[in-house]
Amino acid sequence: MHKGRYKHITQKEVADRAGVSLSAVSRAFTDGASISSKTRIKIEAAAEELGYKPNILAQSLMTNRTKLIGIISSNFENPFFIEVLDLITKELQSRNYRCLMENLTPQSKPEDVLDRLLQYRVDGVLFLSSVLPTIFAEVCAKAKLPAAIMFGRANLNGHINVVTADNYNGGKMGVEMLLKRGYKKIAFLGGPINATTTIDRKESAIKTLKEHGLKFITIEHCDTYTYESGREKSLRLLNDYPYIDAVFCGDDILAIATLDSARDVGKRCPEDFGVLGFNDMSMASWGAYNLTTIKQPINEMVFAAVEIIIDRIEHPNLPTEQRLLPCKPIERGTLKKLIKKDSKFRQQYPQTH
Repeated sequence: MHKGRYKHITQKEVADRAGVSLSAVSRAFTDGASISSKTRIKIEAAAEELGYKPNILAQSLMTNRTKLIGIISSNFENPFFIEVLDLITKELQSRNYRCLMENLTPQSKPEDVLDRLLQYRVDGVLFLSSVLPTIFAEVCAKAKLPAAIMFGRANLNGHINVVTADNYNGGKMGVEMLLKRGYKKIAFLGGPINATTTIDRKESAIKTLKEHGLKFITIEHCDTYTYESGREKSLRLLNDYPYIDAVFCGDDILAIATLDSARDVGKRCPEDFGVLGFNDMSMASWGAYNLTTIKQPINEMVFAAVEIIIDRIEHPNLPTEQRLLPCKPIERGTLKKLIKKDSKFRQQYPQTH
């Protein structure tokens, strides 16, 4: 037997079954609308019996709210961002919101990507990127659309909310972890040269090394935060600088690529050299990698970003906000054991003031 298209039950059918007016059904499924508990129970029973589901799109025409949050990202090749998206969707769903995703590819025009989201009347926009096209902030500000960016510095005259990890202090923390374990011949492998996450981590690391009379043996940049890009650059790095004793990677996926490259060239970690990552993605804890890394507080960042956007949807006059959340080291197995005597570290690397 041929099955036709799914039939949507209408509010009129529910009203007829419950023996109430059409407006009563509408009020029963509208948040905050006035309706007696007796009538509501009768309507809900009829709706359940018929299999009725409220038409969210129709409701949005009356409330001017779609309960949709647009999400724009360009990092889908990095598994870390899939973890972030998982957390975001769960957090939005817990608050009765949903997401509409756009992939910002190299071929995309930023204004077209944002325009598609605006056509769906999203209530807010969340950018997952360390590089934010200026046009995004300008369009959101003009449309009075609540927006936030995770993983980057906005520097856009306060038009956009920012939620990010303290990447600058994270870079300092990473170098100090390496120095305390006796590493001196250190290379840096970062992401795109214009990514603010890479810039902050690298500049802080350079400054911290300089304070101890050292500098990076080499600084390399990958075009993207991807495994393939990390493999290409790390293989070249390990072949060109075989004497380095540690690599500070600006992202876990680059560190994982470096560990795989090390196996290809016959280097053992941590016996021959150390590898330090950044983020603490799930793969970092896998037995094959057991990566020592700097952890971004992703759960807290996701909660803060969702909270900031929804607060500004419900209270449009709130000012823009920036939240800087602290990183912390995660000890695993890709660095040498810590030098126990701090005094030895202080003598070897005296602090400057």
